[in-house]
Amino acid sequence: MFLEEVLFINFKLLKMKKQLQKTYTIFLAFIFLISVHLKAQIPPALATQLQQILNNRVLVNGDKGVSASLIMANGDTWSGTAGVGQNSVSITDTTVFHGASITKANVATLILLLAESNLLHLDSSWTKYISLNANFNPTITIRQLLNHTSGIKDHLETPSAATLIPSNFSYSFTPQEILENIVDDTPLFAPGTNFSYATSNYALLSLIAQTVTGNPVQQELHSRIWDPLGMTHTYFGGFESYSEPRAGVWWNFGSGMQNYSNQSYASMLTLGYGGANIVTTPGDLAKFARALYTGTLLTSASFNQMKTFAPNSTSFWNGYGLGVHRMYSGAISTLGHDGYYTNMSDMFHSYDYGFTLVTMTNTETQIFAIYKAMYTAIKNYITLNVKENVHMESLHVFPNPTANNFTVKFDSETKNIKLVIIDHTGKIVRSTSFMQAQIIEVNTSDLPSGIYTLKIQSEDYFWTKKTVVTR
Repeated sequence: MFLEEVLFINFKLLKMKKQLQKTYTIFLAFIFLISVHLKAQIPPALATQLQQILNNRVLVNGDKGVSASLIMANGDTWSGTAGVGQNSVSITDTTVFHGASITKANVATLILLLAESNLLHLDSSWTKYISLNANFNPTITIRQLLNHTSGIKDHLETPSAATLIPSNFSYSFTPQEILENIVDDTPLFAPGTNFSYATSNYALLSLIAQTVTGNPVQQELHSRIWDPLGMTHTYFGGFESYSEPRAGVWWNFGSGMQNYSNQSYASMLTLGYGGANIVTTPGDLAKFARALYTGTLLTSASFNQMKTFAPNSTSFWNGYGLGVHRMYSGAISTLGHDGYYTNMSDMFHSYDYGFTLVTMTNTETQIFAIYKAMYTAIKNYITLNVKENVHMESLHVFPNPTANNFTVKFDSETKNIKLVIIDHTGKIVRSTSFMQAQIIEVNTSDLPSGIYTLKIQSEDYFWTKKTVVTR
């Protein structure tokens, strides 16, 4: 009798265990479905086309390893990789590349945040914050450093820079050494009278940021920008360590294209201090660019200053502001920054089409090549596959102008609606979705007076309307 009771109890326990395992499996499946739903993906046809562009860069165009990340206007995402990095390891989403001059966009954002905190002022002289054994003009302002109108020469564009790096790859330059011993302090022009792009400006800015905060600049970048945005694979290269797989370096330092992937990166990264030494992934940079260029990282006043192009800079990608420039003449409403130093990177946000795109390669190849191909593919998909401004008569927005609210009315019930309101700076000020509707009431009482772009997307159409808010 005792044995039968024991067997019966064991059978019940086994049955309960199986039920728990089944419940747990269902729970995991449910969580998986939720995660997939939360991370919406771009349409498969576009994803296939973008991946093919990356594949071709490796198979046809000479890139060793490439990676890209995209955030569409509605928040849908995509990432892709192709090729190999250091030690012929396949590139993945967590492989880190050298962001080169995209560093400048990060440092410029930090400087503007410090200005918002009244730790420095953009129109004050650099000598107010730091002392150096260098003969830079004492009237140069922080703003002139940011927009490259200081007249300081670029230490990375001199013949000596090509020999400094390979002469000792393990050597670590200090910012003081760069600014006091390497930069030629003979001015190109009087401050504010012309434009000349120079990484040296950002080396000085980074040292100033470090001085006014009392913390290493990488600590300030992490605490004020990278950590809040969840940029978990981003580092101030040469000044902090990282364990992610490396994309490697296929570059020409004056002796033709060579593989420097297994050399120390110390001299490459530290010589780019503050202006060309960020180590990161396209996914992290897409988070940063999305937040910055949609106006959520800085105040509107700071962001407007960032987008004010320096006089005489229009020949430089059609304008350079405070750590930001246009992509190229064919996309002047696309703002961001590129990078061309030990790796090649492009990070831009399109105000015309609402997407943020970052591309990176570990090989010195054609400037903007990957980005232009992907930009064109995305633009064509948006404008050709979705019928923009077709059947405008089926959509009505009234009253226009409006004071506190307006109505969006479709002629018939419409499904899967995405409504976005964009202000004159390109910032998204409202973004809402509706499963199904014919009439949508939109409250504008919290919006300042101005002209707004109203973008409405459904399953089949994409409308763009202008609406005016007036008080």
